[in-house]
Amino acid sequence: MLHINYNIEQLTLMADNDMKMRSFYRDILGLIEIQTSSHSYSYAFTSSDTPFLTLNFDGHTTGKPQAGLYHFALLFPDTASLASLIERLILIDYPLGAGDHDVSEAFYLNDPNGNGIELYHDRPETLWEWDNNFIKMGTKDVDVQTLLQTKKSDWSGFPKGMTIGHIHFVGNDLTQGDDFFINTLKMALTATIGNSAHFYSHNRYHHHHAYNTWLGRNITQRGEQDNGLLNWTVSVDSPYFKLLQSNLSNRNTSTITGQIWLTDPFGSQLIMIEKN
Repeated sequence: MLHINYNIEQLTLMADNDMKMRSFYRDILGLIEIQTSSHSYSYAFTSSDTPFLTLNFDGHTTGKPQAGLYHFALLFPDTASLASLIERLILIDYPLGAGDHDVSEAFYLNDPNGNGIELYHDRPETLWEWDNNFIKMGTKDVDVQTLLQTKKSDWSGFPKGMTIGHIHFVGNDLTQGDDFFINTLKMALTATIGNSAHFYSHNRYHHHHAYNTWLGRNITQRGEQDNGLLNWTVSVDSPYFKLLQSNLSNRNTSTITGQIWLTDPFGSQLIMIEKN
């Protein structure tokens, strides 16, 4: 099976309430903040990392459920650093959810604009259970006390080796997710939750993306100036990039040297970057 280099590099969110949002990402999570314009700030995991998140403070909230970003997931390289951040969030009483998904242990929170964030670590792949091409992913309680016992130091910022592990979307029709991720991006379907959520990946990862209909059938599409995901950037290898170029020849795309800009079905833009 062909291995595809597929790395989620960056997200841009339309946002408002800049004081609360900046405080959340800079002071509560401890990301490195860089002002990029009068209305825009970017955030990196460490001072030596390239920013992975940009907030454009030209957005507005609608107060209505919308299709688009369900959560973005930050993948920790080890359990100890995740435990340090979770302990910090517990100590300041920040609202958290959690789920042991067999392949991973995950914690869930929202930023002040309501964007979902998952903080997680993967269990070793040798412990993942596959049934043909479908992976076992359940949801049960996380043993928080055992996790916290892996902590080696108090939270002082993100470790080296952090990545965006996956992006999860929400909409009102599973066929939209299947068409985009399976037919357009040539991903494999790796798991389902009834008729409400599908999970997709390359290289037998548990999932790079997911799509659910958990907000119901009546949600609306995100408007251009509405808060939420504006664009997301993925770097890929040359063979896969060329495959996408051929596959997208009849789609609504904009191509410049080494990049494909594709309007996704979720109210945002996907930017594919070719990396050798």
